[in-house]
Amino acid sequence: MSLFQRIFLSFWLAAILLASSFFLLGRYSGSEIIDRTQTILEAQAEVVTSLWVEGGQRATMHWLFQQNRQERPLLLNKDGHSPFPRRHDRNEPWPHGRLNAGIQRLPFGRVAVIVTVPDVSPPLYLVKMINPGQMHRMPMISMLLIAILIIGLVSFILAVVLSRRIRHLRSASQVIAEGDFSARVSLTGRDEVSALAKDFNLMAERISEMMTSQRQLVSDVSHELRSPLARLRIALELAERAEDPAIALARIGKEADELEQLVSDLLSLARIESGQSQMEWQSTPLCELISTIVADANFEGEPLERQVILEHCDESNVDGDPVLLHAAIENVVRNALHYTPRGSDIMVNLQCLNETVQITIDDQGPGVPESDLDRLFEPFARVAEARDRNSGGYGLGLAITGRTFIAHGGSARAENRSDGGLRVALTLPIK
Repeated sequence: MSLFQRIFLSFWLAAILLASSFFLLGRYSGSEIIDRTQTILEAQAEVVTSLWVEGGQRATMHWLFQQNRQERPLLLNKDGHSPFPRRHDRNEPWPHGRLNAGIQRLPFGRVAVIVTVPDVSPPLYLVKMINPGQMHRMPMISMLLIAILIIGLVSFILAVVLSRRIRHLRSASQVIAEGDFSARVSLTGRDEVSALAKDFNLMAERISEMMTSQRQLVSDVSHELRSPLARLRIALELAERAEDPAIALARIGKEADELEQLVSDLLSLARIESGQSQMEWQSTPLCELISTIVADANFEGEPLERQVILEHCDESNVDGDPVLLHAAIENVVRNALHYTPRGSDIMVNLQCLNETVQITIDDQGPGVPESDLDRLFEPFARVAEARDRNSGGYGLGLAITGRTFIAHGGSARAENRSDGGLRVALTLPIK
């Protein structure tokens, strides 16, 4: 049963209990004696009709005076007077105005039950007075307090039942708020609260992974910053002792450039991940963009006897930030330049596949161990065979590429080629 159905039925149950309580209180407060008196009067009215028609006033009066004095009803006409001659009936006239069949509330808590005698003209009425003591009438304030007590008790029970599962969620969220991300909620069922518990557990798992990743990133950043800072300190000490500090100053400039590049990459990565990077969305011709990247890469790879070839390029436009896309694709191409052997080529292809475009960059390098392929687009990823300090970078280039393509609704993945080398496939939606 869903939470909506439970709440709906709970309100219905509360309403039914409230109506039942007022009904029972009404019965207890005098309505039962009134109903019983009205039933008796209706039966007596039938008798009076028979006597009045067959025996006249005398027979009717004789029957009335045979009744128990406390149980004897009054027989009155429309104006509240007795139909019998004054010498035979000593009852006082009805002091409360003209008569109408029904229940009439009188001063001092009394009630008059009035029933019409059928088939008699002019009309006659049987009247029976009920005193407050006969009804055991309960004060209205007492009835209200009892009804409030019943509804309050029912509402409390329903609130406890409906909120018990919510309290489990609240307790788990408080544990997470205190920094313990291992808290989980165990709730079974198919209602909205159970679905919320599953989403809560998924959220807690994601937060735990993000916090672990963040701690690892801080640790990696600290480690990566330590090396260039140490080399800067050594270069400064050498510059202080050297007769010609030009060499040491050049070394200091190189380390400062590396630090600046590291900080710039970290900021780019953080902005893309947090969504704070202000992307300039516009229609971007990919072939033109990739041709520029390939030309720049060939200029860089010529001294190393490495060539980048744009093998195939389908004309296609995508919506995206051309600056970020240029940097992301260039990171992969330059990465391939670093790891492919001298005298070898890097193949770049762009193909339109249904509603997506796929860019593949194939190098002829040593490849990547299968266990490390999934980590290749993580910050500071290292592969023992190829990614040492001499082969360049801090492991942020591919991470920026992966985050950029995800931000554009695409993906980035890597696989080892069957004939050797690494293939990086970058996918983007056309629209």
